[in-house]
Amino acid sequence: MIRSNSFIIALVVTFSCAALHAAPFVPARDPNVVAIAPSGNVVATGCSGMSDGSFPPRPHPDVRKCAVVAIWDVATGKRLARMETFGDFTQLAFSPDGTLLAAARLFATADGVPMNEVRIWDATTGRVVKVLDRCHAFCFAPAGNRLAVVSRSKCVVYDKTDWSKEHLIPPLGGCVSVSFLNDGSALLGVVRETKAEQPDQYFIRKCDLETGKQLQQSQPLANAFYRLALAPDNASLATGHDGGNVLVWDLATLAPQLRLQTSIKGWAHPFFSPDGKYLAGGCQDNGDVVLWDLNTTKEAGRFSFDKWNARTFYTRTAEETFRPEKDPQRFVFHPDSSAYLVGGSGGVLRLIDGGRELKRFGD
Repeated sequence: MIRSNSFIIALVVTFSCAALHAAPFVPARDPNVVAIAPSGNVVATGCSGMSDGSFPPRPHPDVRKCAVVAIWDVATGKRLARMETFGDFTQLAFSPDGTLLAAARLFATADGVPMNEVRIWDATTGRVVKVLDRCHAFCFAPAGNRLAVVSRSKCVVYDKTDWSKEHLIPPLGGCVSVSFLNDGSALLGVVRETKAEQPDQYFIRKCDLETGKQLQQSQPLANAFYRLALAPDNASLATGHDGGNVLVWDLATLAPQLRLQTSIKGWAHPFFSPDGKYLAGGCQDNGDVVLWDLNTTKEAGRFSFDKWNARTFYTRTAEETFRPEKDPQRFVFHPDSSAYLVGGSGGVLRLIDGGRELKRFGD
């Protein structure tokens, strides 16, 4: 009996010690970035995550903590590919022909060494095609033949067929994000300017793609914004801001025309429907999505989510230019404009008409 009690006590102590040293509970993560292939048959999700703490860093050995990009079949919900990495995702996008998937992630080591990258995979196999180190933003050209990437000092356009560097776009070097015009003739960048004893200023800069020369620049705003959404008709663009604000700009003059309000605190992420019917504002704080009719600018729909775990892993100061926790690409319309994909509840594809869920993605 004494031996039996001793055994039980030892067992309790063993389990108590194990519990003390075990990894803490890690809740299910929602994607920080989402994308839909041009066919509409495949989607991708990206969950930010941690490194293993070594140098050079590797994905965290716990699959619940490392960063993961996954590709999913829409019809079946089956996962087709899974790629592990580390850091905070800011962008995820398929190439216009659907053959490639690219992601931008930010990461810095414990002693502050930046290791940002843009990574491109084969969208059918998950095989790495290209890694562009020290880059934090990208955009595929509409024709699919080029890729623009941005580092802290440069903006470079690559030929996607052989990854030869085509040329630099000097006025957009170090910009926060970059976007091709829908006709592929020019690049737009969100530029942050910091001067001593002055508040930060953010503005839009347009550059000719072939010559690299600056064509236009918008008026500066003290209100921060991090990316652009271009309307399908190439007539306007939208930017998202804190306090639920969405600004609509005239693309020809780069002048703000209209302010829309989600009435939800937090950062508003703008995205246009491909058919040009709607402009949507996704709330980065809780996942709510507000639709506005582009013809009338009146609110046309509002959708809410009951579960939302939108977190990043590496806190950045307000002085840093690149803040992925503010406005990652967590919302995107389906190519046929009938639904949208949002990074809530593991990734949800939801119909515009009636708001019914079509599919949830996640393990």
